[in-house]
Amino acid sequence: MKLIMSLAFLALVSSSCAHKKESLKAKYSPVISYQINGQNFTGEIKLPKKFTGQVPLIVIVHEWWGRNEFMQNRSDLLNAAGFATLAVDLFGDTKVVETPPEAQALATPFYQNPQMGIERLGRFVEMAKLDPHVDAKKVYVIGFCFGGTQALNLARTGADIAGVVSFHGGLASTLPQTTIKAKILALNGLADPMVPATERAAFEKEMKAIKANYKVVNYKNATHAFTNPKATEVGKKFKIPVAYNKTAADAAWKEMFAFFK
Repeated sequence: MKLIMSLAFLALVSSSCAHKKESLKAKYSPVISYQINGQNFTGEIKLPKKFTGQVPLIVIVHEWWGRNEFMQNRSDLLNAAGFATLAVDLFGDTKVVETPPEAQALATPFYQNPQMGIERLGRFVEMAKLDPHVDAKKVYVIGFCFGGTQALNLARTGADIAGVVSFHGGLASTLPQTTIKAKILALNGLADPMVPATERAAFEKEMKAIKANYKVVNYKNATHAFTNPKATEVGKKFKIPVAYNKTAADAAWKEMFAFFK
């Protein structure tokens, strides 16, 4: 909680977002931008075409490939459904890669040091709450694969967010147990070797131990990255266990909307 509070304060004093309510028409910018160790981290809050008052915000965390076209597609679908979105960049400088070795090089430090992902994602969330179009009490974080892990880790800090949805994300954590404020939805594939049954069981044990408000849905015949239409092609190309499963993907997306309600 102290981390999130400090990030919120930092956003107030150093944000380049210009997210102040006064003189909105003259000063408003949807762009969030900050720097860490010379790296630029940027994102843009995208609003639905038609809305009244403040709207719920969905923060989208990318796979280990970076913030690519798939993340933009998810953002567009959520905008069309009436949500504001913020597709974040946790790697910095908008890095996007296409091979597993490159992706692993970018993602590994986050697993070695979970606080790095928590700090970067937490800063995006707290700065986004300052947007006058956003209902700060209805901020959700969703993530895919690597992004699902980062979203769950932020929730594990007790972050003040409404909920987290993990799509085929890693469920293991080395973070100390604490009270989770956010509701949790974990959507997994039963055929996913990267999130095996032992890990799923340990996650449920963890959630029960801290009395979290959580739900787990496991899909038959779904392996890793089952929501990404390009996953089958990537799996064949690099001989890794990822594949698209339309039935599971559609069901998971529907489950997410039910969770938001």
